[in-house]
Amino acid sequence: MTLPYETIFSQTRGRISDPKELSLDENDLLEIYTERLNNVIANPRVRRLFSSLTLDDEIQQLDFTLNNSVDETADMNFVIGILVLGMTIEWLQPQVDSIMHTSVMIGGKEEKKLLDNHKNMIDRLDSMKTELNKRIRDYGYMYNSYINTES
Repeated sequence: MTLPYETIFSQTRGRISDPKELSLDENDLLEIYTERLNNVIANPRVRRLFSSLTLDDEIQQLDFTLNNSVDETADMNFVIGILVLGMTIEWLQPQVDSIMHTSVMIGGKEEKKLLDNHKNMIDRLDSMKTELNKRIRDYGYMYNSYINTES
């Protein structure tokens, strides 16, 4: 199946509300999103879902075949959901690790009060990673070769 990058990117923009990022030049934004998509695909949990996977950054499309395919629509929706969630995680990770949030740890009592936001961001990142892993796990449980074999 073929999936255009723009489909993934447009749904990712719906999950990310970062005015600084959206003010970037279109080419820069496209490059950042392409890099994030490649990082998500590099995740071993994500990669092992596919029997074949080709990313073509020049024509901006992804060709894939899932190991345990359901049907075209379900496969497409599942892959888009996994990739959008993964790209959102890729966006949030640098936010959590930014010097603006980690430098507060060395401050005094007043500065540490600002750290509460950092804790919330860490919790949100952890919950998104857990959600990604659960989606992959649940898909594997529901559509695996043991269940799908015809007797």
